[in-house]
Amino acid sequence: MGGLAFGQFGKNKIQYKDQEWSFIQTPHFDIYFYEGGKNVASFAAHVSEQAYKTISFQLNWELTKRVSILIYNSHNDFQQTNVTLEYLYEGIGGFTELFKNRVVVPFEGSYEQFRHVLHHELTHAVLNDMLFGGNVQSIVSGRVQVEMPLWLSEGYAEYSS
Repeated sequence: MGGLAFGQFGKNKIQYKDQEWSFIQTPHFDIYFYEGGKNVASFAAHVSEQAYKTISFQLNWELTKRVSILIYNSHNDFQQTNVTLEYLYEGIGGFTELFKNRVVVPFEGSYEQFRHVLHHELTHAVLNDMLFGGNVQSIVSGRVQVEMPLWLSEGYAEYSS
């Protein structure tokens, strides 16, 4: 009985409004944004391709699949995402979802901070593509034999960005 009651007291995600998403494409990325986010998405398109050139050169790896980037106009909107069921605390600046290898980031007003977080998360996306074939299905099927420690993945992503 205690286990059933516990679930009711967790943090719940509520989406206060449905967004109508649009997207722009670059050679390697599909960048999704909603009303009020076109300028940030255009900026993201430019810096994503720049970051990718650096990351792919450093790792000597070309993406095998396109990567989707979802941009939220605020941290509050970002916390409502349904890409992950996890509650996204204030200090989380973005994440790369492994199952579909999607990058999810909020724009919080600083273009430099946004560029840094985007580069960091794209590094994870390229590493996921390199190690896991870009998605969890490769891991589940047993085709992946490599596991990268979190400290190495986060450390390299921060170094690269």
